Amino acid sequence: MFARSLTVPGFALRILAATTMLVAAVLLSACGPDSRAEDEASRSDRPRVLRIGWVPNDEDVERRARWEGLVDYLERRLEMRVELVQTASYSPAIEALRAKKLEIVGLAPFAYLIASQKGLALPLVAAGTADGAPRAYRSGFIVPKDSPLRTLDDVKAHASSITFSWADPASTSGHLVPRAHLESLGIHAERDFKRAVFAMNHTASILTVKAGKVDLAAVTTTSLQNMITKGRIAADDVRLIWESEPIMASIIAIRADLPEAFRAEILAAYLAFADEDPEAWERIAPLYLTEGVRWVAAHDRDFDALRVLARNVEHLELLGE
Repeated sequence: MFARSLTVPGFALRILAATTMLVAAVLLSACGPDSRAEDEASRSDRPRVLRIGWVPNDEDVERRARWEGLVDYLERRLEMRVELVQTASYSPAIEALRAKKLEIVGLAPFAYLIASQKGLALPLVAAGTADGAPRAYRSGFIVPKDSPLRTLDDVKAHASSITFSWADPASTSGHLVPRAHLESLGIHAERDFKRAVFAMNHTASILTVKAGKVDLAAVTTTSLQNMITKGRIAADDVRLIWESEPIMASIIAIRADLPEAFRAEILAAYLAFADEDPEAWERIAPLYLTEGVRWVAAHDRDFDALRVLARNVEHLELLGE
C-alpha cells in the first residue's frame, strides 16, 4: 500500500538571470543545507509507523473497512506507513497508549478523561457540524418490555431485587453519567442492587435486557436507536425509563508524548480529510449517525464539566491521582 519515499527534496533557489553563478553558489551554501537539516530533523521526530486504534462493533461489520480509506489518505498525505489496530474495548486502548503501541485512538469521553488524567492522550478531533460545534449524545436506562419498573423511583424502591448491567467501565453513557445520576438518587449500584455487572459494550447490554437476563441497563440512546433502525431489536423489545442531558460525544485522541509539530500535522490532515478525500469520508461519516457531520478540532476544555462530574462520583477511582 505504501510506496512513497520519506525523503523530502531539498529547497531549490530560483536565480534571476542577472545573478552570477558565484552568488548562486553562495546562496545555496548559506540557505539550502540549513533548510534540509530542519526538514530532516522534523521528520526524525515522527514514529516509524502511525498506528490507529479502533474498537469493533457488531452493529457495523464493515467498521474496519470504513477506516481503510483514512489509512490510504494519511499514507499519501503524511508519506509514512499507517496501520489499523483493533482493541477489544476502551480499557485495552488506554493501555496500548501507555505502552506506546498506538498513536491515535477513538475514545468515549470518560475513556478520554482517564487517558488524559494519566498523561497519555490529548484531544485531536470530534464529530461536529460545519460551524465547528462538537456533536452530543445521551445516556439512558432501559428495562425489558414487560418490566414492572416504570420510573427511577420504582428502581429505588425495588433496588435489592434488581439485576443491573453497566456497559464498559470507561464508557461515559454506559457508566459514568448513569452512575452519577443513580448516586444523586441515593442508589449505589454495587451496594444496593442484587447484582451489578459490566457487559463490556452497549450492544451486549441492550440484548441482555431484551432477553430478560438483567432487569435494568445503562446504555447510550444512540446505540439503542441504531439497533432498532437496523432491525436488531423491535422498538417495543425494551423500554427507556430515563434519559440524560446531552453529553460531549466521543473523540479521536492522540498520544500526548508525540512531538507538537507532528500532532499539528496530524490534526491538519484529519480536518482536511472530508474535503481532500470525500469518497473515503463518506465511508466513515455514517458511523456518527448524524447528517452533515464533519471532524472538528477537539479541546480538553470541552470535557471540564464531565471531569467535575467524574470527580464527584463516589467510589470511582479511575480519575484518582
